[in-house]
Amino acid sequence: MKYMKTKKNKLSELKLGPIRDEILPDGFIFRVQKYKEKIREVEKTSIEETVSNFQRDLYPEEELKIWEKIAKEYQVANKDNPKWTTTEKKEHFGKLLLSTMS
Repeated sequence: MKYMKTKKNKLSELKLGPIRDEILPDGFIFRVQKYKEKIREVEKTSIEETVSNFQRDLYPEEELKIWEKIAKEYQVANKDNPKWTTTEKKEHFGKLLLSTMS
């Protein structure tokens, strides 16, 4: 059996991919603002950086749908667990993120 060799890189050596979509569809940025409002306690990326990241995505609409779903699930969980600490909220958010990486 042949195994792929992994290479470790320093974080400082990583570079952003190219901008693929200078102009995102109508209403896209509003949707980004809306989902970011729901997760603002646990996700601190600026709106500008977030939009730039979507512009670099191969399929920005599909990626936005994933983030909207994460935000909705996060909001429901917080409503169902009003006594969660910030740490518990961050842990749950992390689990939601991991659930999308399959």
